[in-house]
Amino acid sequence: MKRGCHEYVIDGYNLIHHLFPDRKQTPLEAMRREMEKLLLAFHRDSGNPLTVVYDGNDCFREHSSGAPLHIVFTPASKSADLWMVDYVKSLNTKIKLVTIVSSDNELRTYASAFGARCMKSEEFAELLHGAPMDSCGQKNRFSGGRRPATDKSGGSGELCDREIERWKKLFLEGRR
Repeated sequence: MKRGCHEYVIDGYNLIHHLFPDRKQTPLEAMRREMEKLLLAFHRDSGNPLTVVYDGNDCFREHSSGAPLHIVFTPASKSADLWMVDYVKSLNTKIKLVTIVSSDNELRTYASAFGARCMKSEEFAELLHGAPMDSCGQKNRFSGGRRPATDKSGGSGELCDREIERWKKLFLEGRR
């Protein structure tokens, strides 16, 4: 992960079921490829790196279908959830640069206890289906990506880390 980038670590099969709830007859490989295309488009819009973790059934393997999209198939002995927990543990001070995407309550509770941001898969699926985002890759609550003139915050009323750093830079440069 590049320094200063906000990475999304995604429970792959969990997200697939929220992206394509009515496609039970569609081959899983086809849904994975379609989801990965949506994720690459998300990366183009947000600039955020993405790691997708799938439960494996034979042997562990990792590959990147493009630099911003890292794909992990866990070994049969390790679930995607357990891989994500181990990843969160390994981050130490970089944990605030990660959002865990899963609808698994236990995983989200564990990740947030370590300081990671968390998002349910159904919320992330909305982002991938075209919900407008602010400059931090967060869903914008205003339709069409337009904000009322009175709201400059990106919709949530709170500043994300990227916006805070921009403001710090602006004010610190002005004091020199």
